[in-house]
Amino acid sequence: MPMNKFKIADYAVAGLALAGFALNTSLRADTEVFIVGANASQTILYGAVSNVLNGGTITATISATNSVVRDYVGTIAGQSGLGNVTVYFSLLGGIQGLQDLANQNNEATAGGLNLEPTLAVSSASPGSVGLSASPFTTLGPTLVVPYAFIKYPLATALSGVSNLTQRQAQYLEGAAGTNSAGWLPISFFGGTSTNPIYMVARNTASAVRTEIDANVYFTGTISTWTTNSAGQPIPDASGGQTSGSNVRAVVKAIGNAIGTVAASDISTDTPLSYEGVPFSITNVENGSYPLWGYENYYYNTGNGAPSTAQYQVITNLFSWVTNTNFQATNTLFVGNFAPLNGLQATRSTDGGPITLLP
Repeated sequence: MPMNKFKIADYAVAGLALAGFALNTSLRADTEVFIVGANASQTILYGAVSNVLNGGTITATISATNSVVRDYVGTIAGQSGLGNVTVYFSLLGGIQGLQDLANQNNEATAGGLNLEPTLAVSSASPGSVGLSASPFTTLGPTLVVPYAFIKYPLATALSGVSNLTQRQAQYLEGAAGTNSAGWLPISFFGGTSTNPIYMVARNTASAVRTEIDANVYFTGTISTWTTNSAGQPIPDASGGQTSGSNVRAVVKAIGNAIGTVAASDISTDTPLSYEGVPFSITNVENGSYPLWGYENYYYNTGNGAPSTAQYQVITNLFSWVTNTNFQATNTLFVGNFAPLNGLQATRSTDGGPITLLP
């Protein structure tokens, strides 16, 4: 018996409806962006994504073992075509981020996925670690990250240590502690004790490590320390700490130690002057305090390039971070980073010469 013409019409309508649903789904496909790199600006990045995803309920998953590995899910008001937006963060260090982006290495998300990164955030440039800049497109700068040498304020043996010259900083990085034939006492740095002084550095995944080295022109093998189970200082077999908070903890545990951190990780520790200039955002802006670098966003131009939807999410975050009012007034920013429109000086290379703007 021939099929009823009304049944044929029903099937046709159903087919059109399914096609329309498929088209609508493709237009409203969910968007995922995986951001890797710097943990010095993690509060800025988390603040940005929390504010950009303001059109729906924001949920965040934080890694049980590492607070710099987080997943955020929400929507963006007025941009419904992006669907549900998931932003993954693995902020293990600017250098590792650049390397993983360049090589499209997988990193783990807080939810346990292993994904290729979409965007790297770093205050060190690719060239500073021997990476070619050609595969990357640079978006930025976003802000200026200052760095500092710090001491624990209750370390009485370091009470006379308040400033580092470039030569002292180089010696500190290369000969701190007692594992070097040329180890240096605290008195070399302005104190009165003949006990050794120790260095606590970030690891090589960190842009802080690269930029501190570039700014003080250190190119040797670093002498960085940690503590053992008895709290005694021992050479750091890992070559440095994974975060600024870890640096602070080891500096406090050793006592006679100087650490290197981004300004956002100084917390209650005491920053040392460098070449007689105290750390302050004003001194970064006027060019007199030289320990700083520009933060930029990097994404791949060819393989691994962001989709149109991913790029839209990235530019939303970029616009929020670079907003002049945010940089001038937000408590996440003020005192921790230097605003772009406040700079009276500039530099063209990592750790390179500083020139005043016209």
